[in-house]
Amino acid sequence: MERRRLVFGATWFVMVGLLGLAFFRFTDSRIKSPDAAAEEEAVLTVVATSSPSLIQTTDTAVAAQRPVTEKPKPLPVRVKLDVPFVTETPDGVWNGPWKNACEEASLVMVEALYLGKSELPAAEAKKRMTELFAIQDEIWKSNANSDAARTAKIANDHMAFKAVLSEAPTLDQVKRELAAGHPVIAPVNGKELGNPNIPFLASGSFYHMLVITGYDDATGEFITNDDGDEKAGAGRRYKYGPFLVSVHDYVYRTKTTDGPMRMILTSEK
Repeated sequence: MERRRLVFGATWFVMVGLLGLAFFRFTDSRIKSPDAAAEEEAVLTVVATSSPSLIQTTDTAVAAQRPVTEKPKPLPVRVKLDVPFVTETPDGVWNGPWKNACEEASLVMVEALYLGKSELPAAEAKKRMTELFAIQDEIWKSNANSDAARTAKIANDHMAFKAVLSEAPTLDQVKRELAAGHPVIAPVNGKELGNPNIPFLASGSFYHMLVITGYDDATGEFITNDDGDEKAGAGRRYKYGPFLVSVHDYVYRTKTTDGPMRMILTSEK
């Protein structure tokens, strides 16, 4: 009898111990230490940050991931940049290279603005334009009818401002450049401008280049420094529509001014 009691007691003791051990493990798996909880939270945070599409499923979260497109700022009704004016014939003599110096005159006028000059004396302009003739003669063996690409290269390599070609710019794009303080150089078919003050040969290419210095929405006009107009070239105005139609680049192969519509956008170096 005593032995049975001992065996029963031992068995009961073992069972109680096993139950206690099981309870301890169970409660340990349910209660985490502060460090373990922090580690788990950190892992969840990384997942949420690195893979938002896996966690953020609400409409608000999806909207937050879309890029925000800002509306363009409204433009001023009128802009007029103080670009000094010079004609393509500073001496008023239409001979030699001065018969085709509209590109050089345009470059010199824009450079004067970026150099902070308010005036451009004829003698100074003539000296600078003569330097540009020599540069073109050395590179291309000619200084006549430089298209937009050549003109932009001259600006980038030898002038105090940067130039970038813009293919078929819109009216809004041109106006935004001007509103930002950047004059725009435009190659045009001079005959289509309809300016009676510019003498074009009937048998010529009608190639011309000028500087757009501003715009006026009240009248629907571009304001330009038209270096080919000796009488009223400073601040010469052209209606938006007809002017944009006249914008064409020079084509060397055919020696005509019916190339693509492109302009030269300028900026500080």
